[in-house]
Amino acid sequence: MKYRAVPRLLALAITCACVALVAAAPRTPAPLSRPSPVPLTTPTLHLPSIVPTVIIYPFDTSGSLTARVGTQIASIFSQQFTHSGHVTVLPVPAGIARSAYLTNARSHNADYYVSGYVTPIGQSVSVVVQVVSTQSGVIVYAQTGQLYGINDALSLALNTHDAIMQLSGANVNVATTESATAAPSPEASNGAQFNLGGLFSHHAHATPRPASSATPQAKPDRGVILLTVRGTAAEAALGQATELLGHDLAVHFNVRDGGAAPANLVTAADSICGANRDNTIATGTLAQKRTGSIRSRVQSTFTLQVWTCFGAVLYQSTQTNPDIAKAISGAVSDYITSHPANS
Repeated sequence: MKYRAVPRLLALAITCACVALVAAAPRTPAPLSRPSPVPLTTPTLHLPSIVPTVIIYPFDTSGSLTARVGTQIASIFSQQFTHSGHVTVLPVPAGIARSAYLTNARSHNADYYVSGYVTPIGQSVSVVVQVVSTQSGVIVYAQTGQLYGINDALSLALNTHDAIMQLSGANVNVATTESATAAPSPEASNGAQFNLGGLFSHHAHATPRPASSATPQAKPDRGVILLTVRGTAAEAALGQATELLGHDLAVHFNVRDGGAAPANLVTAADSICGANRDNTIATGTLAQKRTGSIRSRVQSTFTLQVWTCFGAVLYQSTQTNPDIAKAISGAVSDYITSHPANS
């Protein structure tokens, strides 16, 4: 009996050890409950409306026109822009040199600036409008209009306003702004009413002329590529001459900027025209010298050169005048008379 109890005790010990091991074994954890995914909401973007800021400078005048006319036309544009809406118009500044237009516009956080030229032509005035992007510093829109009265000026201003809307990407229905030509009489930026009726009094008609739309003059198909004016004159005078030359040519022809004039146009003309051969190339030289001893004055001698795309001189004319603008306009006028079709 004694020896038979030993195996039983051993079996009982093994059984107890197994039970203890089973009890000590780690239990399988219950699966964790995961929260149901919550759908993410896409934030709504509130994009600001595209409202460009524009500054309009007094237009440059020439001939018998006074500077007051250029300021009044700028005020007409300012009032028409404001009346048409969708644009922030800064006050018309005074005393800003043309060379500082871009810097001044950028300092006022303007997106575009508008400037131009006014020239008397017979019983009307010709207005060249230029819109410059302050981001790139280049002309992004230009238009020429012949004005006989205030309605023509309002129409030209409206066209410029709509062009800026398209350039800025604003989704504006142009048809909704056409009533702007019936805007109330523009006022000066300081609130003082100025005499619109006398704006074109220097070209008053013997009989009242019905209002006409600002329809640009028909221009020949052949355009002009404008190069910078070179010469011995001061840099500022050369820059002014280039602007004046472009203005006078743009009244009668379609003009685009061709950049700096090369040293040799005979060889460079072909590449300047490129694939568009239906153009001429216009440039010039300017020299200035002081004449007289007691009452001295500066004489400006301007030579206009018009070239073909194959490197031949089509026309050349030289004009001398104390006024740069008159010297250039005289040379351009002679070219228009002899080559009205620019060919």
